[in-house]
Amino acid sequence: MALYLVFLVAILIIAAMVYAPIRRRRHRQALAAQPFPRQWRLVLRERWLLYRYLPVDVRFALQRQLQIMMANTEFYGCNGLEVTETMRLLTLAQAALLYRNISQDQLASFPTVLLYPDAFVREGELTDELGLVSRQRHIMLGESWQQGRVILSWSDIEQDLRRLDGHNLVIHEYAHQIDGYDGSMNGAPLLPNETQYRRWTRVMTAAFEDVNHQVQWGESPIDPYASTNPAEFFAVVSEYFFTQPDLLQRLYPEVYTLLAGFYRQQPLEWLGEVQRLEQSTIH
Repeated sequence: MALYLVFLVAILIIAAMVYAPIRRRRHRQALAAQPFPRQWRLVLRERWLLYRYLPVDVRFALQRQLQIMMANTEFYGCNGLEVTETMRLLTLAQAALLYRNISQDQLASFPTVLLYPDAFVREGELTDELGLVSRQRHIMLGESWQQGRVILSWSDIEQDLRRLDGHNLVIHEYAHQIDGYDGSMNGAPLLPNETQYRRWTRVMTAAFEDVNHQVQWGESPIDPYASTNPAEFFAVVSEYFFTQPDLLQRLYPEVYTLLAGFYRQQPLEWLGEVQRLEQSTIH
């Protein structure tokens, strides 16, 4: 009898493990199929510059993903910030851009968001080359943790909503999350096969080394923070891919092509002509 009960419990646990992803998938499919709220659409059109340039199919896919993320993402306001639905909507809309090629089956949950009113202070220990340990205070705009947590500054998000200049805090931190879905934030996200990993490594390593060389000479045309490590390089070039694709494609065409395949997006087609016209006006 005891053996039977153990066997029955094991069967029930296995059944629950098998059914949980199926139930999650069905729930998310139902969320995505709901009509997109008109008020949300108005907010995105009025407050988010990039949204106005999205093609219809990209906008539709983003809206479906956004409805899933709005229902499955926890937000916590920090330092007295009261998080509104509009804040949640505008934050997750930018993040949703990155999820077009991410299977819902591999996402048991979305990262929790800690939202600060502006830049926040992070304290930590720093060990120098002599082994001396000191405490440091760093002013941070955002962080992304492997454990599924994203920390963001709302004032910087608001700035990003109004500009297309290669900088986007939400895209940067969520790129780290996507990078970490294979268990490690190392600049190489989960890819289908070894051939793609080899190509990814070759293209990204060459570009990363070139950025480091440019930074050493003080001539980097993209954010020098990209030279920190491969993980930060991936996050930074993801920012440029979505908000200044013409510059990324001109500097590192293979990186642009790689990201276009990974994210299944072509922002150069949305923004290339707009940004070329802006540059010609400036000059």
